[in-house]
Amino acid sequence: MDPVSEYIAVALASSFKFVGGPVAGMAMGLSLLETALCSAAGMMLTVFLITYGSNLLKRLSATRWFTKMAAFFHRVAHSPQIRRIFGKRSRKVFSRTTRLAVKIKSSLGLWGVALLTPFLFTPVLGTFLALSFRFPKREILEKMLVCGLLAGFLQTIAIHYLKVLF
Repeated sequence: MDPVSEYIAVALASSFKFVGGPVAGMAMGLSLLETALCSAAGMMLTVFLITYGSNLLKRLSATRWFTKMAAFFHRVAHSPQIRRIFGKRSRKVFSRTTRLAVKIKSSLGLWGVALLTPFLFTPVLGTFLALSFRFPKREILEKMLVCGLLAGFLQTIAIHYLKVLF
């Protein structure tokens, strides 16, 4: 297999769930350094696309076509037939995940969100949390990069030694 395609596979695996990158890198026989760097690159690809792609989504949602489609789906979802089938459910205002995120934000700030993104959250969720707490986009990218590289090396080494045990 071509090395570039292996790097891309590891980056794509870690772009949605970070631990997928080190697992894929070890399965493909990449070195520890290659696996860690490709995993961090995959996470940063997701962080970059969500951070700067959110402006594009906001502009798209303001278009006339999108507002018509949203209104249509809202009418369908709240129709009497659908309510009769599913009933009216009360929604929790704070779930366990949102309470954890608010605790992390209030005690550790952006460093806490960025540090726990590869380990506990996914890159997608961590970036959305950082954006929803209105941290500056440049800081999000910088701190996610540092934490992604750190987590890439830690998880790659941990998975390498776990592979040796089994």
